[in-house]
Amino acid sequence: MPTTRLNRQRGTLALSLAGERVEITSFRGERDAHPDLRRRIVTDLSQRDMTIGALAWWLAEDEILDPFDGLDHWREQRVVAVGNAAARVREHPIRWLRYYRKALGLGFEVDRGIRKIDLPRAVFDSVPTEAIGAELRAALSELPSPGTWLQELYEAELLAHVIPELAPQFDGRPAGPIRHHPEIGQGLHLVLALECAVGRTRELAPTDAYAVRFAVLCHDLGKNLTDPDRFPSHHGHEQAGTELIDRLCDRLPGVADQATRRFAKQVAALHLTARGLRGLRPGTLADLYDEHFRPDTFRRDLFAMAVASDSGGRLGREHEAAEVERLVLDDIDWVCARCELVDAKEVRERHPDVERFRAALHEARAKSIRG
Repeated sequence: MPTTRLNRQRGTLALSLAGERVEITSFRGERDAHPDLRRRIVTDLSQRDMTIGALAWWLAEDEILDPFDGLDHWREQRVVAVGNAAARVREHPIRWLRYYRKALGLGFEVDRGIRKIDLPRAVFDSVPTEAIGAELRAALSELPSPGTWLQELYEAELLAHVIPELAPQFDGRPAGPIRHHPEIGQGLHLVLALECAVGRTRELAPTDAYAVRFAVLCHDLGKNLTDPDRFPSHHGHEQAGTELIDRLCDRLPGVADQATRRFAKQVAALHLTARGLRGLRPGTLADLYDEHFRPDTFRRDLFAMAVASDSGGRLGREHEAAEVERLVLDDIDWVCARCELVDAKEVRERHPDVERFRAALHEARAKSIRG
């Protein structure tokens, strides 16, 4: 099976065995093979990032080697660094992010030694942006609360250095007027919206689930650009956020493919508009159909799910998500059905000029929407 370049440099191969991915690797931390096999195994374990992963089952002796008390830490539900936490992070700075992600994924506590790491954040300057993007992908794909991971990174003063586009979401700015956002803070809104998205996408294919969660992650990025004098409102944040989505995707290669990026920008631009489609002018609805809803690549179901997660991410309003998802999907289906009653071929025959055809087709669709 494929593995990463760094894995190959460490002498690690991967294979599929009985349906499971299994890695076979050389010992870490040694240049010359020591004759004492036990010592070689312990040396290898000392190079691991956390004690619960620094365990070995010595098959030949049927013995568990646990030189760093990983089993005790597992029972205590703690993520503890092997040895000095700062030293482990200096070796591989991405571990700083991974400690928090692994703890949240397991429901464990992060050890104080990790929380008290005192290193310049410039250690991340040497980290490939692909590695940071992979951590963000893993958090969105695996964690029950990806937003809590981001909040932890913000409180550890890491988020601004690794994913600066997301850091302002947790700086205390209001999510919006309290009548719309009882949770008040934008950070809490994002945490709750992502939890709602995770809950609503558990049964989806992984690619679809990730698209919804990434879109929800990015749906309010435009609020980062609001002048504080205009708080608590964020007028125009929807379209403004699309530029920041591009910036995030460009800076973290691999965090989103082109389809996921395009979908996230649609959700950002339309997540408020979509909840009131029936109240829009027919011409506006015809424009939305032509620009967004008409292409076969537009996933109405995923879009409605993302918009619903924004609604369910409001304190005390979690129950609204299911109804919002149904209404948004029904309204988009209605717009599409009305527009598709128009025979574009027949309109084209009456208006061979391209510009006149487009105008006539738009008017015909608007008229069909009017009923």
